[in-house]
Amino acid sequence: MRILISLFIPFFIFAEILKYENIKPYYYPNELVNFNIRVILPTPKKINVTTSYNVETNLTQINPYIYLLNVKFLANNEPHKLIIISKKFYKEINLNNLIKIKKIIPPKNYSNIVADDLKIENPIATKYDKNHTILNFNILCKNCFIKNFKVSSYEQNLTTISQNKASYYVILPKNIKEFTFFYFNSNKQTFEKIKIPVIITQNIISTQTNINPEDEKIFTPLNILILILIAFSLIIFLVYQKIFILLLPILLSISLLLKILPKGEIEIKKGTKVQILPTKQSTIIYISNKNEKAQILNKTKNYIKIKINNKIGWIKSENYK
Repeated sequence: MRILISLFIPFFIFAEILKYENIKPYYYPNELVNFNIRVILPTPKKINVTTSYNVETNLTQINPYIYLLNVKFLANNEPHKLIIISKKFYKEINLNNLIKIKKIIPPKNYSNIVADDLKIENPIATKYDKNHTILNFNILCKNCFIKNFKVSSYEQNLTTISQNKASYYVILPKNIKEFTFFYFNSNKQTFEKIKIPVIITQNIISTQTNINPEDEKIFTPLNILILILIAFSLIIFLVYQKIFILLLPILLSISLLLKILPKGEIEIKKGTKVQILPTKQSTIIYISNKNEKAQILNKTKNYIKIKINNKIGWIKSENYK
């Protein structure tokens, strides 16, 4: 017996110990898994951690013998792997084997979010075009993977502000008066319904033709007046047959073309925010994920009206090359 004990003593002295902390009994699909691995070393040494692309880690050294490794990933069927390496130590961990996933049946308009809590801030609805409304709001959630937020098949965009906060907009048919979605509350273990009234915010600046998010149209009141003057001038020319009379319709035609045609092309920078209106608090309708070409439609002192990817809006003047 003494011989056996003496044989196993070196093993316990020199073995690294991994302790898993704060793992729940089960998780729901797409819930953020967040737990710690305490690495206890027999002798002071440096350790390194590598993971698969879908795992986030944060390593903290508590003392020369103990490291605390925080691990985060989504509870889904993707492979999640973690490797801990130090001198004379190699440990590969299949993280999927450490957790159990409990299935849920999502309702219609499920947002793909599992969270301890979710709140909505600053909902603003404004006219997008004659058939659509754009609704913009901030999402705040606790212990969630906010990048997964998506509702139904609407045209929409999510901009991550922080790990638990994002700015979101969705373009809705104008007849929709309430935007509804569900998220799964992991504390209450039930689906929670969020209702957002779609109430158009009246803004005087949005009714001005030259800064409206819609493209310049020929048949605006001012353009109709110009067309009438052009037609009237041509009738006078046909009656009197004087060449100088053509000067007026030619100048008016040039003026109209300059007004309605794109005013050149620019390249906007990656991360440029395209807004509905040229104001600081305007709703963001598009964010470029790379340097992109855009048509210039109009200019003010600090903003440029552009058309990009069939979207029309305003960018700050410094956001193009």
